[in-house]
Amino acid sequence: MAKIDRGDIEKVFQKKVTAEDLKSASEKADEIIKKVEAGFLEEQIAKVKLLIRMIKDYKDGEYREVPWYTISAIVIVLLYILNPIDLVPDFIPVAGQLDDLLVLITAWKLIEQDVKRYALWKIKQGDREVALLAKEAFGEDFSS
Repeated sequence: MAKIDRGDIEKVFQKKVTAEDLKSASEKADEIIKKVEAGFLEEQIAKVKLLIRMIKDYKDGEYREVPWYTISAIVIVLLYILNPIDLVPDFIPVAGQLDDLLVLITAWKLIEQDVKRYALWKIKQGDREVALLAKEAFGEDFSS
């Protein structure tokens, strides 16, 4: 089996997401959170909330120390979770949400370090909510 090159994945992410997609994912944050909390992805809610906070701060110009492919990956994941008709439609029990989980976990592995840098930046600014989300998402305490 051929190894997947991170650079190839980054190129795909960079070319497939527009500023309008970013705006859409940001504006639909409440819907995304509601869907995650009500379903199979509930254990991943801290990660999803961190990703939402990150794209909102990026969109608002608050945080720009992140490559576009990371923002693109976040947007793709969030819109994929929200879309009921994806590789395996969400109305199919368990399998319909397993693909959402797979997409989230795969993207998370690719962008985890960028998300961690963002979380540390927010925590240094005194954001206690992000400190709690980061502790849950990464399994380590960043508040000290």
